[in-house]
Amino acid sequence: AWFRWRDQGLIRDLSIGDTWFRVTRSLSSAEPPATRSAWERQLFDACADWRLLLDERILADAGTSRLGWPHDGLGAVLNPAVFVRSPFTAEASFRYEAFEATAELAVRALDNASLLAGQGQPGIHLRVGIIGLADALLQLGQAYDSEQGRRIAQNIAGSLARGCLRESLRLAHERGAGLALAEAPQQQRRLDQLCAVLPVQAGSAGLRHACLTAIEPQRRLALLANNVADALDPLLARGDTQTILDGDTVRTICSPGYALTVAGRLHARHAVRCLGTELAGMSRSAQYALRNAMQGWIDQPIRYAWADPATDETIKAVAMHAGSA
Repeated sequence: AWFRWRDQGLIRDLSIGDTWFRVTRSLSSAEPPATRSAWERQLFDACADWRLLLDERILADAGTSRLGWPHDGLGAVLNPAVFVRSPFTAEASFRYEAFEATAELAVRALDNASLLAGQGQPGIHLRVGIIGLADALLQLGQAYDSEQGRRIAQNIAGSLARGCLRESLRLAHERGAGLALAEAPQQQRRLDQLCAVLPVQAGSAGLRHACLTAIEPQRRLALLANNVADALDPLLARGDTQTILDGDTVRTICSPGYALTVAGRLHARHAVRCLGTELAGMSRSAQYALRNAMQGWIDQPIRYAWADPATDETIKAVAMHAGSA
């Protein structure tokens, strides 16, 4: 409805795979010929696995006759929900290294898009964020409103910051710096924090980007990624029914969301019952505490509107889902 390429009434993207191919082929054109094919495959796999979703404007227009995105301020989101190993088991764990590598890929993809839009001049402000955090926590067996849940969220934010900064520094060496290190005190502080995991000489050539991370609502991308929770919202904060408007038609979908669908497939009844109890007692203070735990690693203030707690009807639907899981 939102991202499929239609050209003069003809559908050009016959499948989601066609969309990923169109986008990744377009962005790979900014890569050196020697590494172009391998990098395109990396980006395609990350999109096809729902690990990475790029700016809505890029998804809609890359590889078409339109170029509907600016060269600065481009965004992308990583989806922690698909980085959980052995979900809903005692062995469940988060794949931090893979998450960091995907953050690196996101920065390079946005830098390529920026170059294509700016005739070779990169933008210095990126907005790489997160969707599906609540889905990841449920699969890991951690309550959204818990110390351990907040600790995991903080670790995920740190991985996002490390991956983004590492690739930005690499691009500064490869393609040139956008600004001197002294011009971006926030990134300089971040670099000092990460000195143990980044090269000592990091930043000596300057910085490619002044801003890298921002967590904002991405409702369309969250729905596209198999209906994960938007940004840092609790699960089912917006209910289980979604309306999709594409200018010509109105479509309604009813889905419990990604994590609950996985739970049902794996017969994880206990996790679903715990979620129902948690949703019933969810408060705005839980969202505040989670955001506060992550904010130190995120460049832009996390200030988007609070999500409303799940309704009684939604909580009852979760209880029914637990009975059928």
